[in-house]
Amino acid sequence: MIGSEDIGKQVVDNIGDSSAVLLKNHGVFTIGKNGEAAVKSAVMVEDIAATVWMALQIGTPDVIPQEDVEKLHYRYTHIYGQ
Repeated sequence: MIGSEDIGKQVVDNIGDSSAVLLKNHGVFTIGKNGEAAVKSAVMVEDIAATVWMALQIGTPDVIPQEDVEKLHYRYTHIYGQ
């Protein structure tokens, strides 16, 4: 329920290594090293949600294997644009 301390517990229990978590009946909750980083994460989540919604309008998107997601994430955070 919004307004309770349970929201914080749910964030801590479910966010893992991510900077964002989607809470049922609440919405997106983001964290970052500062406010700007948390807002950037929130904007990225909203952009991704819009992209997924549009993709679903034309069919079922292909699922990228977790191993590939991890490789791509590493490349994005350590190589791409560095």
